Amino acid sequence: MRRRLFKFLNILSSYPVLTLLGLLVGGIFYLGSGTRSIEFRWQSLLSRSIELKQEQQLLNSELQGLRQSDAYKRSQIFQRQFMALDAVDTENFRRDFLPVFESQGWHLRSVKAGEVLSDPTTQEKPSTAYFGAVEVAVVATAPIVDPISGTTFLPFYSIDRIADYLWRKPPTKEIKSLRIERTASDYKLSAVFLYPLAHDHILPDELTE
Repeated sequence: MRRRLFKFLNILSSYPVLTLLGLLVGGIFYLGSGTRSIEFRWQSLLSRSIELKQEQQLLNSELQGLRQSDAYKRSQIFQRQFMALDAVDTENFRRDFLPVFESQGWHLRSVKAGEVLSDPTTQEKPSTAYFGAVEVAVVATAPIVDPISGTTFLPFYSIDRIADYLWRKPPTKEIKSLRIERTASDYKLSAVFLYPLAHDHILPDELTE
């Protein structure tokens, strides 16, 4: 009888321990399931981050290709506006300059095309865009006072009108130097125009890798 009583008391006394042990095991399982959920979520975010980086790299690659293609097409258009090498002739320049200078009150005295300027290091590279240039020296004079109307000549205004006309008319050109001298009776204009020249190698329509 006493043994049964002792066993019963032992069982009762072990219930708190069993309860705590059960709570501990339950807590471990609960924390484990929460940690696993966090781990799965972290792996999902990591995978998404990798996918986004790959998409970004792909978009950057496509954007770089579009930029190269756009720059190449602009280079094609720009090159087509340059003067052809076989068009470099003093008489051709004189015919172009004579009407515009005379319309602004200048008397064209001389037009001289210089030697073609080029970079010899690029001539043997047909895969690259190649440009040369030629300088054209122009000398013109204009009376300070118009002998017919008696009005004072405005050299800077007339030069601005000439430059505006020439810049809008192809081929592409720039003013390299400009000098105006005044004497007792007239103005003397000395200008040098720079004409870029297109190479005889025409760039293909599509950009090759």
